[in-house]
Amino acid sequence: MEDERYITFENYLTNKLSNEELKLFEEKIQSDVDFKYEFEIYKALNSSLASKFSNEEKEQELKKTLTSLGNKHLKKETKVISLFNYKKLMVAASIALLIGFFLFKNGDPVYSDFSNHHKLELVVRSENNQAISKAEAAFNSKNYNEALEQLNTLSQIYLNDTEILLYKGICLLELNNFFEAEAIFDKISTGNSALVNQAIWYKALSLLKQKKYLECKKVLKTIPKSAEEFKQAKKLLRKL
Repeated sequence: MEDERYITFENYLTNKLSNEELKLFEEKIQSDVDFKYEFEIYKALNSSLASKFSNEEKEQELKKTLTSLGNKHLKKETKVISLFNYKKLMVAASIALLIGFFLFKNGDPVYSDFSNHHKLELVVRSENNQAISKAEAAFNSKNYNEALEQLNTLSQIYLNDTEILLYKGICLLELNNFFEAEAIFDKISTGNSALVNQAIWYKALSLLKQKKYLECKKVLKTIPKSAEEFKQAKKLLRKL
């Protein structure tokens, strides 16, 4: 029953309750003091843990703090120890659940945590402006099938345009066509364009998406400190 209550709290905070469920929830908040108190604690802790951190060090510091709290107050062998002098079970249960959520989310990194693509704004301009505009609009709205189709057309016109090639690779990666995507990233990364390190980074992201963590780490370590992608690569390495 406790688990169901926390699921209800989460669904309320994420606007997933039906109209009827929402009405019942709000009525219970008004009539049940304990329920309201537990919800307020859950909401406060959830908000704290969900907040963005300004740097990796602060995130790691919070994670250590939560782990320490878990070790001190959430012993399986004994009864849960109160963090306050009242409402013992509710507070401890809320913290236990949120520690679990936080530590779970900070397990193996996932592709979506790092796949923040730069907007597609192609430099080339000519009589093919319509195709360029369609490619940009499709990619920037995450319509990767359409974007790939337009970029394929453009790549036949601009045979040596590395930027078009890179974004083709990104579209293929988003569509889980890993073999073709990595072939493109490998081609760019062995060249001498300004996009070499971006291509290496995306090769690493392709491996991350496939959960090939050891291979991903090897690729990340080849990104030089001078690269724009180095900071993100270092962050990802810490999580692997």
